[in-house]
Amino acid sequence: MNPSSYNLPQKVYLTGSDCFHLVLDKHAKKYQSGGNVMRIVFNTNDVLNHTQLKEVFAESPVIHWLCNIQLKPGAIFGRPYWLYQNKGNGIVIQTHQHSVPNQLPETVLQRDIPIEGERFIECDIIEYPDNSSVIVISWNHILIDGRGIGMLISHLNEVAAGNFNADISTLFPAKEKPLGMLAHIRNMYKVKSFIEQSSKAPLASVASARSQAKAPFKTKIIYFNEAETQQIHQHAINHGARLGPNLFYIACCSHTVNNIQKRRNTQGTLWLPVPYDGRLRGSIGPIVSNTVAFFFYRMPQKVLQTVKLTVSSLSDQMMEQIKNKRPQQYSHLLNMMRHIPVGLYYKLVNKTGEGTFTSFVYSATGEGFNNHSNFMGYMVTGLTIYPSPTFPPGLTFSFLKFNNALNINIAYSPDIIDTFEITFIEEELKKLLTTPA
Repeated sequence: MNPSSYNLPQKVYLTGSDCFHLVLDKHAKKYQSGGNVMRIVFNTNDVLNHTQLKEVFAESPVIHWLCNIQLKPGAIFGRPYWLYQNKGNGIVIQTHQHSVPNQLPETVLQRDIPIEGERFIECDIIEYPDNSSVIVISWNHILIDGRGIGMLISHLNEVAAGNFNADISTLFPAKEKPLGMLAHIRNMYKVKSFIEQSSKAPLASVASARSQAKAPFKTKIIYFNEAETQQIHQHAINHGARLGPNLFYIACCSHTVNNIQKRRNTQGTLWLPVPYDGRLRGSIGPIVSNTVAFFFYRMPQKVLQTVKLTVSSLSDQMMEQIKNKRPQQYSHLLNMMRHIPVGLYYKLVNKTGEGTFTSFVYSATGEGFNNHSNFMGYMVTGLTIYPSPTFPPGLTFSFLKFNNALNINIAYSPDIIDTFEITFIEEELKKLLTTPA
């Protein structure tokens, strides 16, 4: 079936979270940090059938839509939206030969997908001398978040298996329920007051707005096997992370960054917004759009004395924010901010942290990719996500679990984290994650 024959939405309004990523995209252009692009990487020992892969992509209505839209800013104080125009564009698939197995060419890792471009998703196939291959899917983060890409992978698997349901309405955002202006204004003051208190200066960050990012971002991946991952999970419980290991991961990253700051004699209070999936638990869609809100964590030096103390503080802050519905309130604020022109929006956000959004950046996919052992008919032997780099601060930790084994992808700017410090970060993070309480 021709994907353009589906009842594809002609106009999709950006969510509040999408518009925040427009601001991050503007931030990336300002610092030339490589764009707001995410990548998911599938390793396989199979020899790939390129024609079959192209056919699967060509049959997907979601891929077709992502390759045939254009960003429209909307009227003055109107919401920006994606306009679907059936130009007949398909996904670009590039093939590369590389001599080092599992290593990705720099040309792939550094390629931007700008919002002014023709397509917002791309595919690279890297082939190695030992006949192993890697499939890389890259996309502009404005359009799809971490959970959304997991659902897109499941959708492509259904297309490859011939099991795709022709009803595509759930793959795109549903019509929003309007919120009255008075409710918006009340909500705005609640969130504004909370964030101002949470992010109150002085704050420590690995980089400041005065820093420069001249060199391309690099990545460092830390792998743990299944037994080590089980051990880390038990350590998380013993440190007080009762609702999953996420707060333990955050605490270990925070201590790692704080120890870097101590070496520089620049330690202080850390402030960290952490993405929180806004989709209802157990729901499927939508694939397109970002639906994340945020938890905001403040970590002064007094709670960074031990990892267990940090986990306790993070847990208290999280429960307080859940009780007061802070993530939902923040989502409402982002939705209201869609009516502000991007340039003004950027100035407002930039002013709060004096150009630095956070001490470092953290994200985790939880169990979302743990069982993705098949992609478009090929057995997957390894999977990781390359996060979109944010500068400043120029340091991002991305946690992913695959086949019950944890991997951490660290994206960093060499102008902020030097060769010695990235080695220190790797060793320190490993030590903190594997040390009993």
